[in-house]
Amino acid sequence: MIWTFYSFICVILPCLIYQIVVIKRKNLKVEKNVMIHLVWVYIFLLYIYLALSKAGIGSIWDIGRYSGLFRIDEINLIPFDSVGILTYILNIIMFMPLGFLLPLIWKNFRNIINVSLTGLGFSLAIELCQLFNLRATDIDDLMMNTLGAVLGYFIWVGVNNLFNLIKKKDIFPSIYKNIIQDEIAITIDDDISEKITSLYKNEAIIYLILAVLGEFLLFNWSIIPY
Repeated sequence: MIWTFYSFICVILPCLIYQIVVIKRKNLKVEKNVMIHLVWVYIFLLYIYLALSKAGIGSIWDIGRYSGLFRIDEINLIPFDSVGILTYILNIIMFMPLGFLLPLIWKNFRNIINVSLTGLGFSLAIELCQLFNLRATDIDDLMMNTLGAVLGYFIWVGVNNLFNLIKKKDIFPSIYKNIIQDEIAITIDDDISEKITSLYKNEAIIYLILAVLGEFLLFNWSIIPY
């Protein structure tokens, strides 16, 4: 439990500091629209923590822990060389929430190119960090993670179109009205999403960078024993 909390703090703390600095610098009032946005941001950060935890990235404290800085025999650059189809499926599933949450929260990610490049970059960061521990650095993981982000994006497109259809044809009007009144459906259309305020232009990318750096630089495995 303590180990999990410590790892979570390493991911969240840099992002929290960034939020405080930006809010103070831009003199933002923490109003309802900002709070709604921050709730979704922390759902996003929770996912990032879970992804990093599942991937088991190395940290700067792993340097010198094992023989040699990098272990060449644990680097696979040959596509589709992994053993078992389950490995591919799990890597796809792990990144599908990323492809779904990015366009859900940030309007500038409502195109497949930005989502796929972000998925590729996040996966590459994980694979590079795994050079420092006993986890394998595998091009198959990179490809499947990126594919997972793309599939997650298409799921968001489908859900978004479904809700737009419901709104257009006035299907279940009372349910849809309640969703709008509660300001939960921030993904449905531009009118609703305007209620969500991004703190910064490239906010999602900054969170990803800070989360990876936080885990890589702050997480010291020797502080708290298993």
